[in-house]
Amino acid sequence: MKTTGKLVAISAFTFILLAVIGMSGCSQPAQEPSGSQSKQYTCPMHPDVVQDKPGKCPKCGMELVEKH
Repeated sequence: MKTTGKLVAISAFTFILLAVIGMSGCSQPAQEPSGSQSKQYTCPMHPDVVQDKPGKCPKCGMELVEKH
């Protein structure tokens, strides 16, 4: 009989532990306030070109697009 009680206690502890671990993985990551995020712009043909303002690609002259 004592073995059954220990098994129930271990099972309950394991269930609670897994529930806590599972719930901690469901939270959303912290995000910066929207005013502090700087936008980045890149060339569709040259993704290595990244600037902090819109303009033209220095390699090909295409308009830079906002990087997501």
